[in-house]
Amino acid sequence: MTGKTTWGELVSQPDAWEHLLARLDAGRDVPTLALGSFDEVLILGSGTSYYLALAVADWVSRRIPVPVRAIPSCEVVLDPHQAKLAPGRRRLAIAISRSGESSELILAAEALRAPHTRVLGVSCCADSSLLKMADQPVLIAEGFEHGLIMLRSFTAMLLALQYLSGSAQDRAALRTLPAAGRALLAAHTEPVRALARRRSFERFVYLASGASYPIAVEASLKAQEMSISTSEAYHSLEYRHGPMATAGHDTLLTLFCPPDTALGLSLARDMKGLGATLLVVGRDAERYAGIADLAVPTPPGLDDGQASLLSLLPAQILAFETALHNGKDPDAPKNLNKVVILERSDA
Repeated sequence: MTGKTTWGELVSQPDAWEHLLARLDAGRDVPTLALGSFDEVLILGSGTSYYLALAVADWVSRRIPVPVRAIPSCEVVLDPHQAKLAPGRRRLAIAISRSGESSELILAAEALRAPHTRVLGVSCCADSSLLKMADQPVLIAEGFEHGLIMLRSFTAMLLALQYLSGSAQDRAALRTLPAAGRALLAAHTEPVRALARRRSFERFVYLASGASYPIAVEASLKAQEMSISTSEAYHSLEYRHGPMATAGHDTLLTLFCPPDTALGLSLARDMKGLGATLLVVGRDAERYAGIADLAVPTPPGLDDGQASLLSLLPAQILAFETALHNGKDPDAPKNLNKVVILERSDA
């Protein structure tokens, strides 16, 4: 089938998580983040790595009492005000890039280097430019991919940063993810693929709140990249404020369960009333079983941040199968390259 490489990397993720957790638990090549020694944390990336930065920023901000922000790498270069550091403050800049060669990321990391800023570089490629220039390099080899679409690299780098900045309770929860991921793939791969093939959808919408919002944005990008579809992501209830005017029978809407189940159920009913096909993912997904076309639950013992890797799996499957249904090859998406290299020009 087309997409053989991409599919292999998608379904290999629980194994990659297991290998990564074993290495981290053994203390092999495990950096010390010492987040408490900084006055602020800035996390940056480009494309999928920016959405990863959003997820890491949400995770870290819930665990330390200092300002944490995620910004696109390009904004550090194009608008230096975005990364301005107040005098006397100490900053940790976490720079994320699968290849470690993205032009904007390298330029941003170079611009941030200063006596009061420590740059931690995270990449899946050994000997990358980012790891060579970082004050503290972090190689996540378990996320290395041959395919163009970021799947295993996203979840492996997210898992590593969650582990390194999480509590003992967080780490215990994260250790359950490989088994939970295998179970989710076994139980829900075929139902999600069947949902994608139900009709030729014209629009894909992803709604989420809190820790799930960065996952929704990343899910939307996967649909765009793999299936070359119109895809959007919104904070859950924001969709009611205008964008739902475009919803209809040609819309497949994925709802990541909001923290307030009553409001989430109301939103789900409204979307079904507009004719949209509805996929619901999350801890409370089974509560939506009478409304949703398909419900994919995540384990009840995990909060949304801890379960974020699991929540992304159905969206990745959906994007992949939609690509095949549309006659697209996920291994060769239109207009994309594995590494984005830009050149300045005065012309």
